Amino acid sequence: MTTELIGIIAASIALGGVMLAALHAVRQEVRDVRSDLSDVRTEIGSVRTEIGSVRTEIGTEIGNVRTEIGNLRTELRDEMQAGFKELTARVVNIGDRLSKVEGIIEGMFWGSRNQPPDKPRQGAA
Repeated sequence: MTTELIGIIAASIALGGVMLAALHAVRQEVRDVRSDLSDVRTEIGSVRTEIGSVRTEIGTEIGNVRTEIGNLRTELRDEMQAGFKELTARVVNIGDRLSKVEGIIEGMFWGSRNQPPDKPRQGAA
């Protein structure tokens, strides 16, 4: 029975050694994964910083575009109002000239305006 006991003890020691080696390898793998995770967290932090700067830049550009659109809108409104004033002045001037021409034409021809009014007839209601 001694040889069997020695064999069992030797096998137990060998299995324990294998288990310790495997446990050491697992611990090393866990350290490597944690190191990789730390690197990934660092990269995520830098990406978040870049995203924040891009958001700020986009916000600034949107503000600039809104300001430019507001300025263009104001300029366009001013130009339109000036054009409408000029157009109104021209139309009024044409209307004045046209009324003068109408007066001359009416003076040249006998029309219903130049004739004396009809005399009322008796019995007409």
